[in-house]
Amino acid sequence: MPSTSNKTIAKNTIYLYVRMLITMGVTLYTSRVILQVLGASDYGIYSVVGGIVTMLSFLNSALGASTSRFLTYELGLGNIERLKQTFSASLNMHIVIALLVLILGETIGLWFFYEKLVIPEERIGAAFWVYQFSIITTMFAFTQVPYNSSLISHENMSIYAYVGLYEAFSQLAIVYLLLVSPIDKLIMYALLIMFNKVLVQLFLRFYTSKKYSECKFHIIHDKTLYKKLIGYSGWELFGGLAVVSQAQGMNIVLNIFFGPIVNAARAIAVQIQSAIMVLVQNFLAAVRPQVIKSYAEGNINRMFNLTFYGAKYSYLLTLCLVLPLLFEIKFVLSLWLGENVPNDTAVFSSIVMVTYLMETFHLASLMSYHAIGKIKWGNIIGGSLMIFSLPLAYFFLKMGFPAYSAFVSIFIVNFIQMFFGWYIIHRYVSFSWRDLVNKVYSPVIKITILALVPPVFFVRIFEQGWSRFLFLLITTELSILFLTYIIALSKQERKYVKSYVRSIFFK
Repeated sequence: MPSTSNKTIAKNTIYLYVRMLITMGVTLYTSRVILQVLGASDYGIYSVVGGIVTMLSFLNSALGASTSRFLTYELGLGNIERLKQTFSASLNMHIVIALLVLILGETIGLWFFYEKLVIPEERIGAAFWVYQFSIITTMFAFTQVPYNSSLISHENMSIYAYVGLYEAFSQLAIVYLLLVSPIDKLIMYALLIMFNKVLVQLFLRFYTSKKYSECKFHIIHDKTLYKKLIGYSGWELFGGLAVVSQAQGMNIVLNIFFGPIVNAARAIAVQIQSAIMVLVQNFLAAVRPQVIKSYAEGNINRMFNLTFYGAKYSYLLTLCLVLPLLFEIKFVLSLWLGENVPNDTAVFSSIVMVTYLMETFHLASLMSYHAIGKIKWGNIIGGSLMIFSLPLAYFFLKMGFPAYSAFVSIFIVNFIQMFFGWYIIHRYVSFSWRDLVNKVYSPVIKITILALVPPVFFVRIFEQGWSRFLFLLITTELSILFLTYIIALSKQERKYVKSYVRSIFFK
């Protein structure tokens, strides 16, 4: 790998990692306060009502993946004029989709809100305003995608770090305003969240418009370009629908069977997943542009080497967070939320964390998948499998299985999907299966098994408490770092790590 590209990836990863640490710390604190102020029922209402609008955002995710891929690809080719046209065409499409979200949200979505959701009658009015604020936020988010895609394509992760810091500390301001607000707490919380997200998006639009020449609005009449974007994103829409079926669709199923309290438990579990997800997505966001540019330049070996690199280290980064939490989840939840922990939160969180740990391989493989650009069969097969988790969960719950069986169904389906993902990529552009096993799966499986020794020892020997938690955390992290250096790193990577450390401490 070229050293300049390695340095870019490392620098961007550090920017995003620092943002993640600060954001996670603030989020953990504010979540506790918000749960206490709103109560479990209103917290669950916010989760499930906002989820209705989020169901519409699968369109946003699909078109966002399309935009990011094509902008990065044109940057890799150095075609500036085509880059400008691609940005404007994408922005035009997103404006149309935002209007479609408004129409669907105020018709079908509103019907579902009143007819299907289980919400206490006295909270219907507050939940309605949460729903309306969520629609506005989602519309802004749609038209923001091309600007965010441009930042990622230019590998400008530092601005994400700075904005992330603002978002983290603004959460503290939101908590304070929520505590002193004389109006309904649920309505106030939804209003403040909407205002803050819109403010961040407007700043990013101003920044990208000033910094990058392509980020200007123009009416584009090139039908061929629209067909290219829509043709690529069309199959992504199906994949996005599948993701929504698992996430918000499952949230609604749980609401129908168990009501908003279980939605609150699920929301806390997903918040833990989201905190972990930020780390992985930030790391892969730093790698992804290089993967796409490598493919655009015809450097297939480098594309797959970067993909395997991303798969291995995104898993290990996730393992560092997940492994201690799995053994100390009840203690952590009690520290975080006090006595306000809804039932089932611990088991929900554990299954969600294990599922996401496994999904890191699939998320990394998507970098090559989108770089290649042939996404039809991947979305058909993978999307169908993911959608299947929804009726599977419904069947489990209808048969009387406990609420956590819904999360087990997601794990089963996503585990199968992971293998199909690698197979489909191999069909389009061949890679060495032996390299995949030797460079990715073999080292991480060995590290995972050996890293289980410290937490198992401490859990069996010591009683739950601060001492056990701290010893378990420190020894587990050190063992993963040591095992990673010994098992996961190649000789070349060890040399690079030594060189990078020297450059920081011995300038």
